[in-house]
Amino acid sequence: MTGVPTARGRDGFGGVLRRSIATLRSPLIPDAARGQRSGGRIAGCAGRIPEALLRRWRTGLGSRVKWLEVPAEPAPGPSLVRVDADTCELDGERLPNEDAWRRALGAGRLADIRGGFALAWRNGEGALELARDAIGERRLYFFIVDEGILFASSLRDLLLAFPPSQRALHEPAIAAYLCCAFVPGRETPIAGIEELLPGTRLRFARGKIESALFFELPREPVSRECDELEVVSTLRAQLERAVERRLPDGRSRVGASLSGGVDSSLVAALASRLHSGPLHTFSIGFGRGHANELPWSSWVANHIGSRHHVITIPARRVLECLDDVVATLDEPNGDPLTVPNALLFREAARHVDVVLNGEGGDPCFGGPKNLPMLAGSVQGVGSPSGRGTPTREQIYLRAFEKCSEDLDDLLSEDWLHAVNSDPVARRFEPLFDDPRQRSLVAKLMTVNLRTKGAHHILPKVDQLAAPFGVEARSPLFDRDVVELAFGIPAGFRLRGNIEKYVLKRAVDDLLPREIIERPKSGMLVPVEAWFRGPMRRAAQERLLDGLAPFGIIRRDAVEKILAGKDRRLHPRRGAKLWLLVTLEAWLRRVFAA
Repeated sequence: MTGVPTARGRDGFGGVLRRSIATLRSPLIPDAARGQRSGGRIAGCAGRIPEALLRRWRTGLGSRVKWLEVPAEPAPGPSLVRVDADTCELDGERLPNEDAWRRALGAGRLADIRGGFALAWRNGEGALELARDAIGERRLYFFIVDEGILFASSLRDLLLAFPPSQRALHEPAIAAYLCCAFVPGRETPIAGIEELLPGTRLRFARGKIESALFFELPREPVSRECDELEVVSTLRAQLERAVERRLPDGRSRVGASLSGGVDSSLVAALASRLHSGPLHTFSIGFGRGHANELPWSSWVANHIGSRHHVITIPARRVLECLDDVVATLDEPNGDPLTVPNALLFREAARHVDVVLNGEGGDPCFGGPKNLPMLAGSVQGVGSPSGRGTPTREQIYLRAFEKCSEDLDDLLSEDWLHAVNSDPVARRFEPLFDDPRQRSLVAKLMTVNLRTKGAHHILPKVDQLAAPFGVEARSPLFDRDVVELAFGIPAGFRLRGNIEKYVLKRAVDDLLPREIIERPKSGMLVPVEAWFRGPMRRAAQERLLDGLAPFGIIRRDAVEKILAGKDRRLHPRRGAKLWLLVTLEAWLRRVFAA
């Protein structure tokens, strides 16, 4: 690994969060002890590890993780288990402790466990085994060093094993981030560190690695015939079970993020029916002069009878909080909602212990990101081997509307050479080529779930909520819901121009028809206005001074973007600037920290 430059940190989270319902004055994280999620993080090693490295890492980790160390020579003995998990069940019963996990593994029941987990155990033969849940609700990273392996459920924890001078960036992964706003697949932004993919089990013994899937998504049904009423009824029952499974026991308090779209609204509506106590709902706005969905979310809150909280977040507040929010993330996440989401969790922590969300409706049930691909297929573009026309992978990358067509102009010469030898689009080819999914809609569901779901949405909500001591839970990513969604014909997910058809049918008695039928708009984050006004100077400082030393982006390209002179980067200029500003903060606060 090669050395990297470091940069001076900026201001933290100080200041006051302005809300439309009250003024809140408290530290961002009220109690440092609340930064540990209830499942706890795990880390450990196996094999022959350099003593100096291991000593440095254990010192850096302190008592923050549950540790597992497996000796270099496997020897039979009792199994040991360490798990970072949330709402995990086997045969409908919760797995309350590590003894229950050990019994489940001893019975060969790993594939039957529902819920989110990152799991490490020393098996009866003395070998290390790792596993990650079927959908990707938890993360698990590993690094091969000499004849050993290091692992952790947080990349930031794993980085503590290496001082900044021994870290190197992985160029193709950074390019993938610029195209998608996250890094898809097993690669990470750090050279040598890999991510265990969802539904995968890894075994390490005597310096050798073996891995295999213990879960695969269902094969697309051959027949298009299906009883619609039966599908709708079954889905409704699964949705109710998924929400109920994520409701806490006892007197724990429950909330839900609420945008006013159908996904978040149906989760909030089900929670209000199934939870014995009051339900708190939380919505975000950005102040006067900026579009919002607050009338819709307030309408839903009134309809279901929740205690509704509206959080207004000005650009100044976003800028104040950016660095510390990014520092909570394992990998850079270019979604402009990261800081607003973190501030929502901060407010929610004053009222609730669990925050449900509507994430997962689009990846699992045919949301709007599919439409450019489907339109392209009708026009005959996007074929697997077509010449002179964009491939389906290239069209998919364009649908993100990030930097997939700008890399030639953005990247420095050295970086561009490395990226061109390992194109971003290739990461999606195995998913599009999955022979078990025949229709384009089913292929898109696979790609969306396995990339955006597992590497963007689920990690984001988990890592942003953890510092505030609240659990972020996503019922629409429930494994049983996902399996059901993949097991029904494509026409029930996307019917004509009606997106998420069967999902809407399953909940049409819960919500006003106007909510069910309204087109999806997404959270309208005013990044264009921010970078034309209150964030302009900060963006110049961060990108021209902070990002330049890393040698990734050409300075003249950054200057053109900041000046608004690159026509190809308009009107998505704000979103692309946000990508770069977030990358700079992550490089400084996580990679080079």
